Amino acid sequence: MKNEKIVVGLYPRVSTEDQSRFGHSLDEQEDKLRKLCDFKDYEIYKVYREEGVSAKNTNRPKFQEMIQDMKDGKINKIIVYKLDRLTRSIKDLETICSLLEEYHCSLESVAEEINTETANGKFFIRMLTILAQLEIERTSERTKFGLTGAVKKGHFSGKAPLGYRKVNKELIIDNLESEIVKRIFDLYVKGNSVCSIVKTFNEEKVLNKNWRTTTIDNMLSNYIYVGSYQHKKRVKDEETILFEDVCPAIIDKKTFEIVQKQKEKNQKNYKRKYTYIFMQSVVCSHCHKIMGGTSCSSKSKRKYIYYQCNNCGMTISENKLEDKIMVFLNNMLDYFLLIDNTFKPFLNQDIDKEIKKYNNMLKELNTQEQRIKTAFVKGNIELKMFQDELDSIITQKQDIELKLKDLQFSNQNLDHRDDIRLVSTLKEIEKLKYKSYHVRKNGLWNKLTKEQKYDLISKYIDTIEVSKVKEEIIIKNININNKELENFGYLFRNDCFDMGINIDKQDLILSNEKTKEQINEYIKSLSEFYKISSTTIDKRLLSLEKIKSDNILQIIPNKRKNKLENEKYTLLQISG
Repeated sequence: MKNEKIVVGLYPRVSTEDQSRFGHSLDEQEDKLRKLCDFKDYEIYKVYREEGVSAKNTNRPKFQEMIQDMKDGKINKIIVYKLDRLTRSIKDLETICSLLEEYHCSLESVAEEINTETANGKFFIRMLTILAQLEIERTSERTKFGLTGAVKKGHFSGKAPLGYRKVNKELIIDNLESEIVKRIFDLYVKGNSVCSIVKTFNEEKVLNKNWRTTTIDNMLSNYIYVGSYQHKKRVKDEETILFEDVCPAIIDKKTFEIVQKQKEKNQKNYKRKYTYIFMQSVVCSHCHKIMGGTSCSSKSKRKYIYYQCNNCGMTISENKLEDKIMVFLNNMLDYFLLIDNTFKPFLNQDIDKEIKKYNNMLKELNTQEQRIKTAFVKGNIELKMFQDELDSIITQKQDIELKLKDLQFSNQNLDHRDDIRLVSTLKEIEKLKYKSYHVRKNGLWNKLTKEQKYDLISKYIDTIEVSKVKEEIIIKNININNKELENFGYLFRNDCFDMGINIDKQDLILSNEKTKEQINEYIKSLSEFYKISSTTIDKRLLSLEKIKSDNILQIIPNKRKNKLENEKYTLLQISG
């Protein structure tokens, strides 16, 4: 080495943290490295500037390029400002020292006296690396401790996510943006893909920004929208820490869980060659594992789809499974068509409250519009800023005005609740009499494409638990999507429709409580379509076992005038 010409590679490196904390800029490091080369008459082959990259491993572009040049014999010495610029890992240091020795290359530091050619020198640089690694771990612990305290207090660094704004380091809900967040989650739950949401938002010019799939996808997975903060979710091999209830929630936890399940299903089905109607929905009742999809072809090249449990080996034919639950599918389709087309205005909405909220938002935007115009007239802001702000306000006002029109239309539908309830009851009676007569008559399910069937199953059904006895498929349980069950309960509680049930193999219709006047009016409406006989009895005397009839029975709780009055039920016998 003494007689050999020394050709060096200079390796300055900074991470964002280093540069902000210590001022070890690339230019400063390179300047010191070059001065050392001038003083010692080293020939500089290349400067390998590594910017914004941590030294936690050796997967660094410029570092790998430098090592390759060393292996190719282009350099025989590496110079760094400090050893921790090269590595902070004992394990990586051992590998680097072995490579230096193998390729007859030495290492030099501006700030430290190191020598990789002697045992003492190697021991010394190991000690320096141990100290550097210890400092990293201590800093990490201090950072983690400080972060935990800050997050628990509701303090957040960085930019506030869409739907929030920061006030004194705390996140508070932004009334305008939070509605966009709710809409994104709502669209996804209703079966819209991330791409379709992006397309819709860009066409509508929502917030006058260019929406991307990564933006929507990240939002759908962001725990901040349920009021929680997820730390280290992007750091590989690091434990993720979830801090709950650290800020006000925009999305309820059940909706968030449904979205995560749907995302997982969509990711697993993204690259499948064939459409599986029940993909990620069929569960083996023995081991409770989700059954995967598989396919095969006959000699006539006809394609057959199956679901297979990799744990138990059970295989289920898709066609046979579909036939087995056809009655349920017809009822489900019939019911949810009724829900989607008739009761949409009622779902999870307090109409008057929503109208009031949007009117307040519109009032706030009008104030902002007037303020920005005044500022422009007084010369406080430039023309471009004025135009950008004004365009944004006008777009937001247009969005709110459209939502107000929808809400006002929904409010008008509320005035016709009695009519809607009557229609739903008539339909419920037909369903109980004919078991989904509407869908069976029109053959709607069988007219759907496989893609449409999959969309409906994934939207409305969570899991189908199956088993098999010889060749017969046994349906153990069918679990409806939690969100749809909530909608069902919401509609019933708000007296939008009556509920069809079956007790001891007898079809019944259960209603919400009504006053005597409401019951009489209701019977009068039904009498236009059916023959009705009614009786009112004390709750203590009600016994379904004593009531055996081929006619449909409807049970209506009577609204009590006071708490002392006995509970009574009105029973309707309905015959065609």
